Amino acid sequence: MGYAQTVTPQKGLFFGLFSNYAEARVEHFRRDIFAKSVRALENLSDRQLADIGIPRSEIKQRAYESVYHKKPYSGTVH
Repeated sequence: MGYAQTVTPQKGLFFGLFSNYAEARVEHFRRDIFAKSVRALENLSDRQLADIGIPRSEIKQRAYESVYHKKPYSGTVH
């Protein structure tokens, strides 16, 4: 009777460190893009915001959806 042994490959210590670092960098870039988007939209006049269909009260929500949920503004009113 033979025995079979399954071996799961180990990714190693550095794999975990680098993947955590990469995730942290991505999150940093997302926060930066979110902050820049909010600042840019807040600097627009009410007329300019109305032209693109974004109420001032929804600036942060729209920027968040665009950055974190990959939902670009479609121009439709919800």
